[in-house]
Amino acid sequence: MSIPAITTEKLEKSYVKMLGGGTETNALKGLSLEVKEGETFGFLGPNGAGKTTTILLLLNLIRPTAGSAHLFGRPVTDHRVHRRFGYLPESVNLHDYYTGRGLLGFYAALLEIPVASRKTRIDQLLQLLRLEDAAGKSVSKYSKGMLQRLGFAQAMLHDPDLLILDEPTASLDPVGRKEFRDILVELKKRGKTIFISSHILSEVESVCDRVAILEKGALKKIGTLQELSSGKSTRVVLKNVPGPALEALSKTAAETKMSNGQVAVRCGDSATRETVEILLRQYSLEPERSEVEAQSLENIFFSAIEPPPKL
Repeated sequence: MSIPAITTEKLEKSYVKMLGGGTETNALKGLSLEVKEGETFGFLGPNGAGKTTTILLLLNLIRPTAGSAHLFGRPVTDHRVHRRFGYLPESVNLHDYYTGRGLLGFYAALLEIPVASRKTRIDQLLQLLRLEDAAGKSVSKYSKGMLQRLGFAQAMLHDPDLLILDEPTASLDPVGRKEFRDILVELKKRGKTIFISSHILSEVESVCDRVAILEKGALKKIGTLQELSSGKSTRVVLKNVPGPALEALSKTAAETKMSNGQVAVRCGDSATRETVEILLRQYSLEPERSEVEAQSLENIFFSAIEPPPKL
């Protein structure tokens, strides 16, 4: 039986503000989730949802107030598991007096990568991340996007089983983002587990097997896109709809469209679908076809969180 790459059980983190009477802020509230080995997992939520707090807990950079976190079945405090993951933060700060190649060589030595295979590994990563032409340049002259790619190379130097990525494409242009998605697909083929926190929903939608949505420190939804959108929206196509039936349908919450003699009725939720089904029976109408429409990740996301206050 495969051991999950990441497991959290009722994980919590609170901070006490000493000013103003020592009030307590719950950054994370009883988070329980499991990320399977070889899975690409999206970790989503608005600012302040608890995503970065969760990542810092997984990295053992802060300690939980309650609950536990494990990587590959071992507590995150166990140093033996640290070599099995690589981490790319949102803001990459690197020693800028090295060249790109020199910096990767420095980190490779810290990671105790054998000297005999060090150059080959660095060359592979420079090529993978399109940094060959900049390898001999000073890191101080790198653009933000180049720094982000160099940071990603550093995270992958020791060929980790798990990659934890916090807003990895924040500094990349559209071409860089496309290349990054291609890299993630390739890493998944190699059996790597990828845990990615991002605000770019379309990016997460294109690469992730499952997603979790947090808000105010609490887990709101978790699952595949199909699981999270299943049954939410139904489209019914009808023919030969009499005027009274069409008028009745137009008065429901369903979206009704006519085209080429057909009427398409889109029901956005189960309550609307039940109302439409009652009307169809009432007018003895049989659908030509009925299909469940998958929601976009954006729709799923905004249905999971509280709407912003109106201006």
